[in-house]
Amino acid sequence: MKIVQLNTYCGSGSTGRIAVDIARYASRQGAETVIGFGAGTVPEDAHVYALRIGGKLDRKWHGAIRKLLDMEGYGSILATRRLIGFLKEYQPDVIHLHNLHGCYLNHRLLFRHLRAAGIPVVWTLHDCWPFTGHCAYFDYVGCERWKTECHHCPQRNTYPVCIGPDGSRRNQRRRRRLFAAVPAMALVAPCGWLRELAAQSFLRETPCRVIYNGVNRTLFQPTENKLREAHGITQPHLVLAVASEWEERKGLRYLPELAERLGPDYRLAVIGLTQEQIASLPAGILGFTKTSSPTELAAWYTAADCLANPTMEDNMPLVNLEAMACGTPVVVFRTGGCPECVTDACGAVVPKGDVAAMAQAVRRVCERRGAYREACLAQAERFDGGNSAQAYWELYQEVTR
Repeated sequence: MKIVQLNTYCGSGSTGRIAVDIARYASRQGAETVIGFGAGTVPEDAHVYALRIGGKLDRKWHGAIRKLLDMEGYGSILATRRLIGFLKEYQPDVIHLHNLHGCYLNHRLLFRHLRAAGIPVVWTLHDCWPFTGHCAYFDYVGCERWKTECHHCPQRNTYPVCIGPDGSRRNQRRRRRLFAAVPAMALVAPCGWLRELAAQSFLRETPCRVIYNGVNRTLFQPTENKLREAHGITQPHLVLAVASEWEERKGLRYLPELAERLGPDYRLAVIGLTQEQIASLPAGILGFTKTSSPTELAAWYTAADCLANPTMEDNMPLVNLEAMACGTPVVVFRTGGCPECVTDACGAVVPKGDVAAMAQAVRRVCERRGAYREACLAQAERFDGGNSAQAYWELYQEVTR
């Protein structure tokens, strides 16, 4: 079997790591697999799968029309034609779509080819972008226009940022026309929450199942380290917060209040910040830029007494599972698919935006940190990446029969 996955990243970021985990599993089953990607660097162990789509100049031009005209998916014409040429020559048995935003694909050209070629398509909905006219999530602003027709988008200043005229109505109509017209397509949601949203969208007629995001327990496991000593952390309790990018929806603004409520016995460390965000942190909060090293992340998860995840919009964040795979309990807001993996046995779920409740839960969890370890490891085993990859492999078998 030949499999081509398409995603913004290959091996980096949560979706990039998921794509590589699937590729590794498929390779072990004897399949040939390629990951076409548009951005970022590729870890050394993922180069064997990587196929870069387009170049920096192409993405810059595409990014410019997206920012000025709200036209994600309208650029990258030559890059997509080259990709289609590769697909015609390679003749994959399955094409697995992940994130198609990120200024690396022309959606009209790609979906016309998918429809004409008749190749089975699997599409994992890592966010809500495929059925909106602009945004990746709409929980934060309580918008429900996506159910009927997008217009006057209240989130044009969030990813993907647009400073020009609103194109949400045009974009959603275009996506409805393109995305819902592929006959041999199976949708996958990484949590029940997102599947329910897809069932209310223009994709409602396309079959959708849940395959939970899986954590790589070879990379993320309890790791002996001296991070506390190395960073001068002398407080009894270390609380960690991690994001690939600390956008507004990830809840960075809640962390200073959380640190203040926790008091002097707790040290908060935040990973994934820009230099500007680090400079703006209150004294007492440790800030670090994004790391692409799973080994380093695993060390931080293990060193921490608790992961606090204040995200306000998300599907099934891998950081929750990564922390639990290292034996570390998790406290989250009741957001998206978070309650589907965080239970009372391995952390706590508190009302969205309630920092006082989060601080109270963090204290309770940190004081009994050892009592959560085995439950966290057991939960991570249930969400093992091998189970997820196997489910995708079985889906590939199903759609190619």
